[in-house]
Amino acid sequence: MKYVILLLKLIIFVALLLIRLNEWDITWLYAHSKYKSYFDYYKDTIANIALFLMFLDFVQFIAVWLYRRRHKVRGDDNFVIGVGQIYSLLLVVGIVVGILSLFQIDARQLFTSLSIVFAGLALLTKDYISNMINGMIITFSGQLSIGDNVRIGQHRGKITDITLQNIHLLNDDDDMIYIPNNLLLISEVVNYTKREIKRTSIEFDIDLRHLKTVEDLERSLIEVLSPFQDLIQPESYYLRVAEVRKDSVALKFQYILKEPNKDLERLIRRKTIRRLVEIISEREKIADRIPDLPDLPGHAVI
Repeated sequence: MKYVILLLKLIIFVALLLIRLNEWDITWLYAHSKYKSYFDYYKDTIANIALFLMFLDFVQFIAVWLYRRRHKVRGDDNFVIGVGQIYSLLLVVGIVVGILSLFQIDARQLFTSLSIVFAGLALLTKDYISNMINGMIITFSGQLSIGDNVRIGQHRGKITDITLQNIHLLNDDDDMIYIPNNLLLISEVVNYTKREIKRTSIEFDIDLRHLKTVEDLERSLIEVLSPFQDLIQPESYYLRVAEVRKDSVALKFQYILKEPNKDLERLIRRKTIRRLVEIISEREKIADRIPDLPDLPGHAVI
């Protein structure tokens, strides 16, 4: 069906081109009308608009088709999205210029006479324009792609779309977060998908009162994940101390899945966090049962 539509567009394109070059004479339809000059003008103008839009459509289709054929890409990656964004911008410009032409308004003279107004509009929409430019840079840079698991600032999730205005990020709570492209370039970005080893990391803080030893906590977390041992690479478990503070410690529990699976990561994260809650609750109960010892002269309370 897609190729049938393309063939029809090609036939219409050739017909319009013949009309525009006066190779196909259709003036007999209105030759005796007193508005012949108007018909000639609108015939040429509409043909020019249609030719531009259809030519733009063909260029987009051929560029995407050649790219997918060369790189064997089936879905939409950054290049395809970027081409689509450029196509949308040129399409808007073409339609605006075409409408002005239908009203016999010279676009160049209009833009020149309204230069002060456009300068003011540029100042008012500078953030919007900057977002668009940054969106193009992000799209073609290849650093971020749809489907990547990333952390941008304080937000972590999966990229579902990259537009000219923002990046759509789906977090673990299935909340859709829209991050402006301008903010992306000034924020710390971690792309977990691009690293060679697909290590999954669960970050958390724990009070020093609830931490017996790091090794003991690591064994407890590994034990709770025993039902998933066939899906996790052996010896890939690792509880790393990220930062030691005055009353707490920041830890990262890491492991490597044999096959990337977002749902499985979410399930493992849920079980790990629940196990941490159980450990903290147990330590709280033990602490409540132990009475505070009085300070005695000559003795230190540990």
